[in-house]
Amino acid sequence: MLGELSTGQIEDLLRDEVIARLGCLSDGRVYVVPVTYVYDGTYVWGHAMDGAKLAAMRAEPRVCVEVEHVDDLSNWRSVIAWGTFEECDNDDWAAGMSLLVDRIMPLLTLAPHQSPPDPAGPHRGTVYRIRLETKTGRFEKVDAAEQSL
Repeated sequence: MLGELSTGQIEDLLRDEVIARLGCLSDGRVYVVPVTYVYDGTYVWGHAMDGAKLAAMRAEPRVCVEVEHVDDLSNWRSVIAWGTFEECDNDDWAAGMSLLVDRIMPLLTLAPHQSPPDPAGPHRGTVYRIRLETKTGRFEKVDAAEQSL
């Protein structure tokens, strides 16, 4: 069965996952890149070093975010959201970095000599957020009885 996700299901998927695809325009071409993120109910927060992704979002702040959860090819959920990129500084930089560290770091395997970034420490890289304005979600679910037909 194919269907649309409810608003609650869309919000849950955005909160539960940590990898998204970010779509933006770069020199007139569509540019899609995987990113780690945290969703707080309003913003998708991310961190990046200077490069093509940040250059593209600075030039054209309207972006698209795609998130999915795939159990198998017949059982999946997907959200596509559109929003506006904002570069963070000062308190917003620290707040965003803190969200990212709290959510992402437990999922990383660090080398023994590595430590997580300190949100209160020197600002390395860019913390950004995307204010989501429009969201849509779809799913496919096939149960065992349907698969045996």
